[in-house]
Amino acid sequence: MKKGKASSSRSKKPVKKQRPLLWLAAAAVLVCAAVVWRHFSVPQIELPYLTSRYVAVMDVDTGRFVYKQDIDTPRSPASLTKLMTLFLVLDDLESGALSWEDTFTVTPEQAHTQGSKYGMTPGEVFTVRQLVAGTVLSSGCDCVQCLVLMCAQDELDFVARMNEKAKELGMKGSNFANATGIDASGHYMTARDIAVLSRELIRAHPELLDFTSVPKLTVGDREFKNMHRLVGRDERVAGLKTGTTLIGGYNLVTLAQEDGREYVIVLLDSNNDNSRFSEAKTVVDVLFGEGQNGQK
Repeated sequence: MKKGKASSSRSKKPVKKQRPLLWLAAAAVLVCAAVVWRHFSVPQIELPYLTSRYVAVMDVDTGRFVYKQDIDTPRSPASLTKLMTLFLVLDDLESGALSWEDTFTVTPEQAHTQGSKYGMTPGEVFTVRQLVAGTVLSSGCDCVQCLVLMCAQDELDFVARMNEKAKELGMKGSNFANATGIDASGHYMTARDIAVLSRELIRAHPELLDFTSVPKLTVGDREFKNMHRLVGRDERVAGLKTGTTLIGGYNLVTLAQEDGREYVIVLLDSNNDNSRFSEAKTVVDVLFGEGQNGQK
């Protein structure tokens, strides 16, 4: 009987209230929900007609697209390829495998390479800093070929690294066949992947903006002019890269910044050279509240 009474006594003890803990749990859920909402609820924009057939506009902070138009069609990216080339070069600089002041002596092979050129003569000596400037500002395929040989055994080896990096970044719609962007079989990117690459590049290596955000740059005894014509004309534009080939058409990647907001704008296959810049300006105006449906 004593055992039974003891059991009865325990069953009558009041249960402690758990409301404070429940309130804390509910608050935590609300905080998490707010963070998720902020990440995924990026307001979409509306754009007027653009001649560019493939358009991607990405919020750099969240990685979400605020505008998409046929962004998963593989295209010849032309010199936008060089953004991946630069990613690997900057990775090597960061790791110490390469130094900004390392030099390369130009051979006839680099001086006479295919594609757009900065303009080299055999025997000239360039620093890595000059070669990076020549690649991103002047879109020099000759500069690219020099950098490739400073980072790999040959272009084939370097391209293998480019494709490995693409997989690492989740670029499922891209494949590289060369480091310069010359039209080639099996060489393609999507507007989505170009936006992803651009975002990851500037987040991993913001020092690249020291090159892309100025209309011209003097490095040593050489001057490099920025081919992105909005840089220096619109303070909201910080580059990034132009690209043009017969198959790829007129392409442009633009980084737009204002009041702590950043966007990557990808325009592929614009109607002509002027269109890509005027249309990029249109998108920038909409993003920052000066164009159609823009909000301050």
